[in-house]
Amino acid sequence: MKCLIIDDDKDFSQYLGKYVEKFLSDVFKKYEIKIQNDHFTEMSIYNNIDLLFIDIDLNNISGIGIIKQLENKECNFPIIYVSSRKELVFSSLSTHPFYFIRKQNLEKDIKELFRLLDIYYKKTMKMITFVYYGRKTSIFLKDIHYIESYGKDVSIITNDQVYTYRSGLKDALSLIDSNYVVRVHRNYAISLMFIKEVEKGNIILNDNTQITIGKKYYKNFMLLYKEFLISWIYLIYLLM
Repeated sequence: MKCLIIDDDKDFSQYLGKYVEKFLSDVFKKYEIKIQNDHFTEMSIYNNIDLLFIDIDLNNISGIGIIKQLENKECNFPIIYVSSRKELVFSSLSTHPFYFIRKQNLEKDIKELFRLLDIYYKKTMKMITFVYYGRKTSIFLKDIHYIESYGKDVSIITNDQVYTYRSGLKDALSLIDSNYVVRVHRNYAISLMFIKEVEKGNIILNDNTQITIGKKYYKNFMLLYKEFLISWIYLIYLLM
């Protein structure tokens, strides 16, 4: 587990880091926390991280703008915005953050954040194991973007690899057993966490992959997707 804290306020970032360390030490055996107080636009610092805290107002640059640049690299980790301006929560939603922390309400907000992160990690850090080229292979649920079925094989598409093995889509979904991965077509299932938008019966993922929603699966998908979106609306309500 690698966590990155981006903030131009050294004192606050150190203070926040102590809270984060306490949480991570209770959840993970191994973890690393890096605090970055400058050179925010060097995209390499965002490589290979699992959790990001980023201030929105950074020395003449917007944290939201940085995240929009990172979207081209497919952010595969929870993003938590930090700001003393709670009205920015609306602007931040376009980048699909996991949470929004108000600096003036740090103790209250971070307590709720850690509760939600605990639930998230228990669900998404689940390991999915299958036989790939004759060997048992395990991946994290959170890394799955979508699943494609064709013939007698399925392909699990992740951030950096495609795993193809002998199985049906129904059996693959039974193995995954998560409400985050939803069947949307006879040949496709997608992760709700990677949806960029839904438009005219099509799902557009964060990497701009477009998948058509089958008529048979439309109602169930929209129900689950609306529940997923409501969780974000509830977040806004809590932060008002």
